Amino acid sequence: MKFFTTVSLEKACEDIMIRNKIILKNEKIKLENSVGRILAEDIISSVNIPSFDRSVVDGYAVDVRDTFGASESVPVPLFLSGEILMGEHTKLSIGRGNCVYVPTGGMLPAGADGVVMIEDCEKLDSEILISRGISNFSNMVLTGDEIKFGEKILNAGEKITPYHIGVLASIGQEYVSVIEKIKFAIISTGDEIIPLGTPLNIGEVYDINTYTLSSLIEDAKGEVVIRSLVGDKMNLLHESLESALEAAHVVLISGGSSVGVKDFTEKAIESIGGEIFLHGIAVKPGKPTIGAICNGKFIFGLPGHPQSAINIFRCLVEPSILKKNKKSIIAKLGENLYGDPGKVCFINVKIVDEGGEKIVYPIFGKSSMVRPLLESCGYIAIPDFIEGYYAGEMVEVVLHG
Repeated sequence: MKFFTTVSLEKACEDIMIRNKIILKNEKIKLENSVGRILAEDIISSVNIPSFDRSVVDGYAVDVRDTFGASESVPVPLFLSGEILMGEHTKLSIGRGNCVYVPTGGMLPAGADGVVMIEDCEKLDSEILISRGISNFSNMVLTGDEIKFGEKILNAGEKITPYHIGVLASIGQEYVSVIEKIKFAIISTGDEIIPLGTPLNIGEVYDINTYTLSSLIEDAKGEVVIRSLVGDKMNLLHESLESALEAAHVVLISGGSSVGVKDFTEKAIESIGGEIFLHGIAVKPGKPTIGAICNGKFIFGLPGHPQSAINIFRCLVEPSILKKNKKSIIAKLGENLYGDPGKVCFINVKIVDEGGEKIVYPIFGKSSMVRPLLESCGYIAIPDFIEGYYAGEMVEVVLHG
């Protein structure tokens, strides 16, 4: 029987990053789908914002010189020469001694250089009595005051946030050019694995890893393009792997990564010309992990047990391929926690508030169990060079999500 040789987690990550030559293309997507995406090109405004001189209050557009000296005791009368409707492209203009009504957001008539708020005016037949003087450009914005034609709005390489969307919509940016997401294919293997929606018979289990890994990939801003279930047959895995490599940058094969009779992952990778550079990592759980590359694309053979597959994804694939940063907190350990010297041990934990202090407790369970995933809020990684932590020590908890 062939056995694998383990390497450290640090060495495994280095080996992946050295080989990572994935080239991502640009793609054009609709603005409403772009939050969180990385811009591939600078965004240059093709319009002025606003595109016309605009009032910011309900009031009367005036030549501000006519308002000088106006007060409540001595109001200035101006002739009301017209009214502008909201959304109207007006051709009205004003001169000395007259004014035009304009709503908030309405276009100003030619000749206006200020707007008197309606609260400071009184209508008397065809005249408007102005009771407060204003200065030039009061209560109005000029064409291009916010954004000018040809102005750079965002730089290539920036991540689009929800706050950018309104600005981009204001300049009419229906589509944006972004860098494509890293595309993943997930192949779950095993004669016992069945799809959701199928009656569960004795000896069968539902497909857990496809759904869990898909969610982790999407949470880390990757994209899943293929999801497939394959039985324990070499020819089926070979065919699925070939199809997956045509569509994805990275293929995750769940199950079959060990050295059992029906563990075909290594053979399938070799059958398509893949170069296996990794088989075995000094971690717990997740030791029998395969790393390979084929035509510049990665193939990872993950253990079939859910916690093992998740663990390898978050400690190996996320940092090396997706470059996702972890979120963590420091908290006090509530009981002794034992590691396994020579391996990095990952232990799911929960955090309990005890008298206003956050206390961390481990949630133990075999790597095939899913209940610990429900109860935990994160995990602790015990380094490979220590035996564990004592109760009362402050430890780093990496949070899920």
